[in-house]
Amino acid sequence: MNFTSIDFETANNTKAGICAAGVAVFEDDKLVESLYWLVRPPKGCGWFLEEFTKNCHGLTWFDVQNAPEFSTIAPEILARLIRADIVIAHNAAFDMRKLRGTLEHFGFACPAFDVLCTLKLSRQVWPELRNHDLKTLSMHIGHEFQHHHAQADAESAGRVLLAMMKHANAKTPRELLQMTSLAPDHVS
Repeated sequence: MNFTSIDFETANNTKAGICAAGVAVFEDDKLVESLYWLVRPPKGCGWFLEEFTKNCHGLTWFDVQNAPEFSTIAPEILARLIRADIVIAHNAAFDMRKLRGTLEHFGFACPAFDVLCTLKLSRQVWPELRNHDLKTLSMHIGHEFQHHHAQADAESAGRVLLAMMKHANAKTPRELLQMTSLAPDHVS
């Protein structure tokens, strides 16, 4: 079993405003690769909302001004997504919307893959928790991380998935989905 976890931080609410990307690849329950990129949003999408900088990731235009645009790193990210048995993200709808929007902006086709949302899944596996944000879930499983850092968030979502699988005695993410009567979303 292998899965790839992905997380994006954004400069603003535009469809192509990704300013940081994190990818974590897990094979046989172990983190085998963890990647991080600062990303310069394209012209017209590069302004930073103060609330995102202050209350979220702390990144500014000065942090990303010399970083590559997403079109440069897209092949590396997409290769890991299509190799995975399943892709995961915490609040996957957000990350997939940003991925699709950014790929579309640069004229890239979005490859087909299945995606599992650890936010939705955690509500089924641990309904008793006060909330199901990534920070709460990570605390629940005893994993410390730097929240709203794309690489750390991608790794943490993967570790949360592994903990949910262990808790439910599921051997694979798809088995866990079946146990909770959830289905993966299909991205294409």
